[in-house]
Amino acid sequence: MATYKELKGTNIEAVSSDPSNPIEGQVWYNTTSNVLKGQRPNLSGSWASVSAMNTARYGAGSAAASGTAALVFGGYPPIKDETESWNGSAWTEVNDMNQANSFVVGTGTSTAAIGFGGGPGDSPGLQNRTELWNGTNWTEVNNLNTARQRMGSSGVQTSAVGFGGDTDPGPSSALSETWNGTNWTETNNLNTARRGLAGAGVDNTAAVGFGGISSPPSNQVGDTENWNGTNWTEVNNLNTARGFLGGGGAYTSALAFGGTQDPPRVANTEQWNGTNWTEVNDLNTAIYYTTGDGTTTSSICASGFTTTTVASAEEWTLSNLVGAWSTGGTMNTARYLIGAAGIYTAALGIAGDLDPGRTGITESYNGSNWTEVNDTNTARQGHGSNGTQTSALLYGGYASSGQVTDTESWNGTNWTEVNNLNTARGAMGAGADNTSAVAFGGNAPPYSVNTELWNGTNWTEVNNLNTARAGSGRNGIATSALIYGGAPGNKTETESWNGTNWTELNDLNTGREGLNGAGTNSTAALGFGAHPPVSPGALTETWNGTNWTENADLNSSRGYLGGTGTETNALAFGGQLSTGPLTGATEEWVNQSPTTVTFSDS
Repeated sequence: MATYKELKGTNIEAVSSDPSNPIEGQVWYNTTSNVLKGQRPNLSGSWASVSAMNTARYGAGSAAASGTAALVFGGYPPIKDETESWNGSAWTEVNDMNQANSFVVGTGTSTAAIGFGGGPGDSPGLQNRTELWNGTNWTEVNNLNTARQRMGSSGVQTSAVGFGGDTDPGPSSALSETWNGTNWTETNNLNTARRGLAGAGVDNTAAVGFGGISSPPSNQVGDTENWNGTNWTEVNNLNTARGFLGGGGAYTSALAFGGTQDPPRVANTEQWNGTNWTEVNDLNTAIYYTTGDGTTTSSICASGFTTTTVASAEEWTLSNLVGAWSTGGTMNTARYLIGAAGIYTAALGIAGDLDPGRTGITESYNGSNWTEVNDTNTARQGHGSNGTQTSALLYGGYASSGQVTDTESWNGTNWTEVNNLNTARGAMGAGADNTSAVAFGGNAPPYSVNTELWNGTNWTEVNNLNTARAGSGRNGIATSALIYGGAPGNKTETESWNGTNWTELNDLNTGREGLNGAGTNSTAALGFGAHPPVSPGALTETWNGTNWTENADLNSSRGYLGGTGTETNALAFGGQLSTGPLTGATEEWVNQSPTTVTFSDS
């Protein structure tokens, strides 16, 4: 195997403290903490729906090394012995357990798993039986010391921990047992007795257990406990208390997802770093009595109960770049309901509302400062706009006379009146320059679905939006555009335009109006901002052509702001702060922010 020096041309540097400004790919050894560290792009995870299992169930056991290699077995209703294997693309029915079992737990991998405990199955009452999976068949081995169901579990086939659960009828249990590949041994108990908890860990010497339901009385808990091979120690709790949740990972790096607060079911996902839980992107569907396992970089959540028993599955991947907003130059005139065009280093802020009064003020941004240039011919707010700093288009909106059809073209110096929209409205739109644009939605009133195409001379009515709205985020060009969110009712709906038709796609995570967006087409976008009562108004989401993922928030919560640029380098400016005043603040978005990682924990 090649050494680091052979690959990189230098040795790993030993330092007493971390570098103040490391570059991406840099690696060093910290002699104070005695750990190997490095700098890499900051990534966030998200859930995506994948192929459903063949058999719907809840209360099943599972084992998975990642989100692309998993095993699910047992479950209810009725009591099941069916086993299915997941290869990252499809679920395959494989050999059944020796005995049907409900509310069983498991751990390990898709080719070397252990399943144990459970509720009534082929035999009446609670179960203490244990079965091992070798990739082909299940084999019965030595039993748990105490029969119980709905336990927490962690480890691998030859070194595992089973903890908590219940002895229905009866209270929740604090019992803990370790498995050494041959026998179960009773060990020191959990501090908090509970059932329906989840766990994570790679062997029987280090584990973390979290969540669950204590009884009596019956309460959902967020309690988290660490196992060191001898004792359980209480540590920091989950942010959202819940029971019958899924989980997996390692002692210092775990994932908790789904569950119930009785009611409601939740989709919340949290990530554990060995000290604290952090809320991350939610499951697409709130679910409990689910099963799943894996790591914080790749996990599977399969089957469970939503409003009915389901076979659905979702896969977690840590692949989204975490971006960051930084402060740019402040506009000369604060305003909201403002138009925008250009890229993040060469942009226009066009017209808007001064509250009170509409304005035609136009400002040009050079990546550092804003400069006033020639005004629009018609002062307005809530209008559509698109293009570049030297070739832009402005259309519709609200003037002193009400909704207007007026269209103006910008040549880098002046605004010129050109042919009008067919329908007067507070419009939204997208386009590459002043010769090609698409205008859609807006408020006429009522809220509009109308779509019009601009060919450089005239507007032509084309196929309408599916959902009437205004105050939405939008981006793209005349042949590939995206609209998301909007009013009325803080919408979540997303639609894409292919030059001919609008198609409904997956929703925003947080419905809102008064947001704006950036992106060059319908397959990649950034949506940011929100108008009260949605809070925080700094919300930012990234679009990958299929799903929206929550990302780093704006520094200032605001709505009805200007937005332009690309999904990787965007500009946000102006708007109305969540606290009420108008702002001229500018923020620049870069879709990649670095982070320092400890390789032993990664």
